[in-house]
Amino acid sequence: MAYHTVEPFGEVREDYRAGLIAATIANSSGNYKKTMQPTDFINIYQQPKQLSYIDRRKQQESQMAIFKQLAEKTNG
Repeated sequence: MAYHTVEPFGEVREDYRAGLIAATIANSSGNYKKTMQPTDFINIYQQPKQLSYIDRRKQQESQMAIFKQLAEKTNG
């Protein structure tokens, strides 16, 4: 596996190659203000949106309400 860290192969490498082709085509079209990178087209490299504390709390409360409803249906 040490060789893989130096010279990646497999699906990871294939995804990067596809991203490289997509970035080349996007940059040559001239439709983008910023230079597109291969990682812009690879789903694994996209960072998830960071939720604020209030949004996380609302999401947790809605999930807890669902769990409570399910618990009432199975216990009662």
